[in-house]
Amino acid sequence: MEDRQNLKISGSGSVGGGIYDEVKISGSGSINGDLDCNALKCSGSSDITGNILSKQINFSGSSKIKGNVTTEEIKVSGSMNVDGNMDASEFKVSGSSGISGDVRTKKIRISGSSNINGNLFAEEIEVSGGLSIGKDCESEVFKAHGAIKIEGLLNAGEVDIYLHGKCKAKEIGGENISVKLSAFDDSLVAKLLKTMFSYRREFITESVEGDNIYLEGTTTKVVRGNNVIIGKGCYVEKVEYSGEIKIIDGGIVEKQVRV
Repeated sequence: MEDRQNLKISGSGSVGGGIYDEVKISGSGSINGDLDCNALKCSGSSDITGNILSKQINFSGSSKIKGNVTTEEIKVSGSMNVDGNMDASEFKVSGSSGISGDVRTKKIRISGSSNINGNLFAEEIEVSGGLSIGKDCESEVFKAHGAIKIEGLLNAGEVDIYLHGKCKAKEIGGENISVKLSAFDDSLVAKLLKTMFSYRREFITESVEGDNIYLEGTTTKVVRGNNVIIGKGCYVEKVEYSGEIKIIDGGIVEKQVRV
């Protein structure tokens, strides 16, 4: 049986990588080399140059990683920047995170802000803060009550978006797609979103394609679906539908085509 030792940096220190049980950084610590541990906890300032393999990771301070991160569970309540890819079973962000590469996870919850320069692959995505993705986003379930910006395709079986600000995705594809306007309230999350993002509640995309589609506050060139409802605040150049189409609450559709 492997005998793993603990590593603790509570002041200012620099160590090499290695295999450990629990790694704690509560001061200002640097780790140079790959890190393999059961638990990594950083409440101070950490700078890690190397790949990280850990069962549990908790960043409540400020952390910078130059390498890939592989973990079962990661929680970020402070700030984290990863210059590499991330693979995690569960990823929770209540602070801020930035990942330069791709993120693969079963479940991701963002109540703070997260910026992913690559792709995001997940089974379930929940956003109540801000999410920016530089490439594509693929998930079985995508739920957002905040502000999102996706430079590529948003593809999910279930898409459920409540607009609190100006959002965008290049394209949306899925089975059941719902985009609804959500009024600001007096909650802390709402006030944060109002200061972080444009107050105008609008979703901008080039195309929306799915089986059942309900849209509010959406501007797009084309909507393709079986059953389509175009609602309040929408401007759609063309709708292609095979089942039914409804235009309600002042939604605008320039052209309708039954296929």
